Amino acid sequence: MKELDHDAVDLGSDDRERTTAVEPLVWAVDARVDLPGSKSEANRALVAAALSGHRVTVTGATACDDVQYLVAGLATLGYEATWLDRGRGVVRVGPRSATAPTSGELFCGNAGTALRFLVSVAAITPGRWVVTGDAHMLERPIGPLVEAWRSLGVDMSCADGRPPVRVASHDSLTTSSRVRLDPSISSQYVSSLLLVGSRFAAGLEIEFDAPCASEDYARLTCDVLEAFGVLAHVDEHGARVETAATHTARTVSFDVAGDWSAMGVWSCLNALSTSHVAGTNLTQNSGQADEALGLALERLRGPGHRELDVSAVPDQFMNLAVVAAARDGRTHFRGAANLRVKECDRLAVTARELRRLGVEVDEHADGLTVTGTRHLRPATIDPEGDHRVAMAFALAGSLAPGIHVADAECVAKSYPAFWSDLERVRASVRCVCVVGMRAAGKSSLARALADRTGLVWMDSDLEFERRHGSIARFVAERGWAAFRGLESEIVRELAAGPRRVVSLGGGALEDGDTLEFVAQNTLVVHLDTPLAIVRQRVAQSLGERPSVTGGDPLDELDDLARRRAPHFAAARHVVLEGDLSVPELVEHALVALGRDCRWPGGGLRTAADSRGPSC
Repeated sequence: MKELDHDAVDLGSDDRERTTAVEPLVWAVDARVDLPGSKSEANRALVAAALSGHRVTVTGATACDDVQYLVAGLATLGYEATWLDRGRGVVRVGPRSATAPTSGELFCGNAGTALRFLVSVAAITPGRWVVTGDAHMLERPIGPLVEAWRSLGVDMSCADGRPPVRVASHDSLTTSSRVRLDPSISSQYVSSLLLVGSRFAAGLEIEFDAPCASEDYARLTCDVLEAFGVLAHVDEHGARVETAATHTARTVSFDVAGDWSAMGVWSCLNALSTSHVAGTNLTQNSGQADEALGLALERLRGPGHRELDVSAVPDQFMNLAVVAAARDGRTHFRGAANLRVKECDRLAVTARELRRLGVEVDEHADGLTVTGTRHLRPATIDPEGDHRVAMAFALAGSLAPGIHVADAECVAKSYPAFWSDLERVRASVRCVCVVGMRAAGKSSLARALADRTGLVWMDSDLEFERRHGSIARFVAERGWAAFRGLESEIVRELAAGPRRVVSLGGGALEDGDTLEFVAQNTLVVHLDTPLAIVRQRVAQSLGERPSVTGGDPLDELDDLARRRAPHFAAARHVVLEGDLSVPELVEHALVALGRDCRWPGGGLRTAADSRGPSC
């Protein structure tokens, strides 16, 4: 086990220049993000397209580092692999040309998927090839895949089971159609063989010598191959791919789905902060392993000890470790041994950086035990060039001040737009609705809160009068029922978007649909002003506010307060005492609204205690 010093971090000048300060959320957010295309699906589709025998246009293959290395590698091998539109992730892929080169070096940076897939493509492509990467990649294992190809008769070698891989491939493949493989380190070995296995005369059968790590990713490979008319199957014993002669379809285009792995940081932010960040381009039942992250998050809700096997969602381990640090209790993660040979030793680096934040962590051979804490201390995180580590600690910084992430550009490996998306998400604060009795001071508070935060102030009564004229005259002519119906439509419209502070009429929540809408879709601030102050203000504006009961507006206040109190209580997230000055109310509102977004957050509470901070 690699020992890492968790007390000191040595950042070179370049890393210091690229350090990003993570700003905490102001309060819960409502945002939609266009996620990158799944690099796992994109790289599988690009290889399958290159070997399909005809041109294929792949769309949604976000030009992250991993995908760019894969495209460049295919081109070096002589396959058609051309970016038609990098911004939209459109790549045209096709067969090798008659004048294709017969030698070259395929540089893959620290892209394990690209390197492992290209090793197998090189094995079936005539020529002499060197598949290599950066210093990190040269420490990552490739031996089991190399040995599998050697047993199939391909001249392939590597030193100490690590890249670079040297391949000398001939015009025809071996007649053997069966190979043994140890997939316990990475399922990418399995996927690599499956992607090219249809080129064998009798297909290829892979027998596992050990349990397959992250088997769902091998199943994703089968799903992608099926889209190209190639039949493949994987189970706990091995895998099988049929020969190209059995292809049943001619695919000319492939759309890459949004990346559930990239969605992971947003799902964890939602869980911790009661926010709602949604991906616009995700596919349900996608076959991507990380679509199951929600099940793991449910296991972490509530206090006490938890045990979690992360072998099915290894790419989410770092996010889940940050979530565990916010829990009230200890969380033991297991099933993560293969994370030690990813872009970095993810177990050791995650443990070191959590300790840097003041979290108690015990490191094990195949996981961590994380003890939750109420406070994080400021620190600069060193992700060691690992995109998923950087994003996971940006999650921590979104709830706790003083967290910086060095080498921030490393997120380009899978999510080039992550930092800009994070800033846009942070700015998309959830709509706040201010409710309370008439004359409670709702409009004054809402306008001041909007001014303080740079948001837009809206008032349902003012909007009603802009559209329909005087409320008093409207009620006199058409009655309260007609008013409530139109008021409900206006409230839904005003409160439907983020970055707004909306003051509602005193009786708006008497409409059940309105109450349900604002309670579920906004943050509701109940301005609970003493009735004596309300009475004094109403007396000063007699004639401006129509009677609700038909009697004297002052005499009906006690009955209205009793009638409306249950509605305010049912909807509110925050209660403010209305006998404070407006500046004081704004300060109290900011504290109370942001409470669920300050470490350790409010999202892991049980439903019974998730609402109702008061000031």
